[in-house]
Amino acid sequence: MDIKEYIASGIIETYVMGLCSPDEERELEQLRLQYPELNNAIIIYEKQMEKNMLQQSTLPSDAVDNRILSALDNMNKTEAKIISLPNKKQNWWKFVAAAAVVLLMISAGLNYYLYRQTKKPIVANTPTLPPGDYQVMTNPTITPVAMYGVAPHAICRCTMFWDKKTGKMYIMIHHLPQSSSAKDYQLWAMVDGKPVSVGIVQDEIRGRFIEMNNVPAGANSFIVTLENAGGNTTPTESETYLKGVI
Repeated sequence: MDIKEYIASGIIETYVMGLCSPDEERELEQLRLQYPELNNAIIIYEKQMEKNMLQQSTLPSDAVDNRILSALDNMNKTEAKIISLPNKKQNWWKFVAAAAVVLLMISAGLNYYLYRQTKKPIVANTPTLPPGDYQVMTNPTITPVAMYGVAPHAICRCTMFWDKKTGKMYIMIHHLPQSSSAKDYQLWAMVDGKPVSVGIVQDEIRGRFIEMNNVPAGANSFIVTLENAGGNTTPTESETYLKGVI
């Protein structure tokens, strides 16, 4: 296999965003164990995406504004859906970063599709997010939280979007093993150094956001643990799979 061609195909972008088919995801996870350069490329992209979404603080130029708005307008016409744009005085950088991610997913999906077309006679369609999930990702009032795997579960990933006004949390599972009938993943918010249970994560839901309610105000970090079915009153630290800091 030409691993450089594979990396350039766009598979990393679709993998990180959780848009690969199950077969493609299994293939990539096997390959990243064989090819260090593929694993490094995945890690670099994850860090760069988080940096772009969470640390960008400067406003874009008018030329960049116009290009993004034009691209979004074309995308809206294609999907026959209108996305209301926030006032530019608000946190424009969050909107721009989220919009860039959406456009990147579309581009990466197309690149990877063309790459697979040259390798296999039959190619599975790349899954897409429901329209409502795009609204969550592009809402400038919602706070994104990147969740990273905790050793020995470093490969696990998920992205969360916290609506502080409503107390809702939207979770997109990327690479989290399916729990058994005897176990459940549980989300915890850390408030003043103490864990507060947010609820059970329905990890059978893949490819779209999982909506959870009653996230406590004042949380500055989150963890996901694997508990006995039904959840626990306190987190089992040795079974921590994910952690994210705001």
